[in-house]
Amino acid sequence: MLLHKLKHFFNWWSEGLLRGLPGPLRQLFRAEQPRLSLQLFSDNSLKVYWRQDSKMLDRGHYRLSDSNFNFEHIARKCAKSRKYLLELLLDQNQALHLQHRFPESVQENIRQVVSYQLDRLTPFAADTAYFDARVARHERNRKEILADIFVAPRQLVDRLKEQLGAAGIPNIDLVSVLDTNARLLTRQDSLQMVPAQRWSRIPLFFCLTALILALAVPLAYKHRRVEQVDEAIAKVRRESSSQLEVREKLLAAEDALHFLQERRKRSPVTLDIVERLSNEIPKHTWLERLELEGDTLQIYGESEKALTLIDTLEDSSAFSKVSFKSPVTRSRESGMDKFHIQAHLETSHDR
Repeated sequence: MLLHKLKHFFNWWSEGLLRGLPGPLRQLFRAEQPRLSLQLFSDNSLKVYWRQDSKMLDRGHYRLSDSNFNFEHIARKCAKSRKYLLELLLDQNQALHLQHRFPESVQENIRQVVSYQLDRLTPFAADTAYFDARVARHERNRKEILADIFVAPRQLVDRLKEQLGAAGIPNIDLVSVLDTNARLLTRQDSLQMVPAQRWSRIPLFFCLTALILALAVPLAYKHRRVEQVDEAIAKVRRESSSQLEVREKLLAAEDALHFLQERRKRSPVTLDIVERLSNEIPKHTWLERLELEGDTLQIYGESEKALTLIDTLEDSSAFSKVSFKSPVTRSRESGMDKFHIQAHLETSHDR
C-alpha cells in the first residue's frame, strides 16, 4: 500500500514538473512508446501499422480468416524484440468528433470534466462509450479553451476486440482514432491509464555526463595544480643547487685569498710565484687549495680540461717537474675534473 502511494506521488510530482517545461524540452524527457496498430475492416481483414517516433509505417494487409494467419509471427517481424503497445485503430466513421468550449481553468483536467458531461454533450453516456478530450486551442483573450472530443460506442469497440481475440490477438492496450492523437478510454480505464509514453534516456545520459564531469573536472584541475607545484619545487631545487655550487666556489676562492694573504705575510717572494700561477692557469680552472712546503707546491682544484694543465705549467718558467699527484676524477656536483698537481718552484738561483 505504501509503495503504491509513493509511486502515485512520484507520478504526480514528475507530471507536474513535466507540464511546467516548454514543449520542446518535454520531448527530451518523454519518448513515445512504440505501438503495433491494428485497423479492422468490415470484411474481416486487418491492416497492421508500426508507429514509432511520430512515424506510421504500413506493415501489411491480412485476412483473419486465412489459415496461415499467425499474429505472433507478424508481431515479431514488426517489433524485432522491441517492447510495444498493442493499439486498435478506429476510422473517422467509427468515432464521433465534436468541439466544445470550456473555461480555461479546466484545461489540466479536461478529460475528467468531459466524463461528467458526456451524456449532455453527446448521445452517449460515460459508461457506454470510449472517449477522449484534448485541448485544441487556448483562447487567452476569452479565457476559454476549445476542446476536441472523440467518442465511440463501447459496444462497437468491445465487438472489435472480441473479433481480434478470436483470431489469436492478445488484449488491446490502446484504442485510438486514425489520423488523430485521440486515445479513447472508458471512465474506469481513465483511472488506470497505460502510459503511451516512456521516460527518455537522453536526460539520464545528460545527468550522468554532468555528474561525471562534476567529479572529473575538479580532480583533473587538482592533478594539474599538483603537477605545477611539483614543477615549481623541482625548479627551485635546481636553482638552489646551482646557487650552492656557486657558493661553494666563492667559499673556495675566499679560502684561496685568505691563503694568499697569510702567505704574503710569511713568504712575500713565494707569493709572487703564486700570483703568476693564477694569471697563467686557464679561465675554466678553479683553484681550491694550495700547499707550499719548501720548493714543492701542491695544487688542488677543478678544471674542464685538467689534462692540459701539465703542459701549461711546464711552459711557465716559474715551475718545473709538474706532475699529477693523484688520478684525475670527475666531480658529481659540477661535472668538472678534480685534480691534484705537484710542481717544483723555480727560484732565481735555480735559473
